[in-house]
Amino acid sequence: SSGINAEWPLRPGQKGQTALKEMSVWLGGLFSQEAYFTATRQSVAQCKGYSLEELKLQVSVHNAPVELDNSSFGISGLKLMGAMHSDGKLTITEDIMTDLVYTKISWVRDQDIQISGKQITLPVYLNNTRTTLVETLNFRTDQDKFYERGVAILCTALS
Repeated sequence: SSGINAEWPLRPGQKGQTALKEMSVWLGGLFSQEAYFTATRQSVAQCKGYSLEELKLQVSVHNAPVELDNSSFGISGLKLMGAMHSDGKLTITEDIMTDLVYTKISWVRDQDIQISGKQITLPVYLNNTRTTLVETLNFRTDQDKFYERGVAILCTALS
């Protein structure tokens, strides 16, 4: 199964970044998840004329696909272990795993980031063996104890 949920191949005249805007990617289905993050970062840097070092990753979670600007990309199918996302924040839960239905990642210049409230940085692993670290993502929260409880994000529930 492909990691891309879209019409493929591209329609005539469609450019790569435009095509990425029209699809959500299931990271668990990609051969190299790290390459996806690198490619999206490079795409934004080239489009905006920024250096790679200036760009930081911002994340928002939604219940359905949302409009994406030229700095944003959609990811579907991420799993959150030991926590849940609601009202724009992470909270601890007794559930083993919850779905992050649609995650919007945006590459933003460091100087343009406005942090409101407490944040937690969570690891994103390929699967539940937690042997392959893909990326880290920052989320808003009002709680502590995420690290003690081993909260993490998985690209796929398959091992």
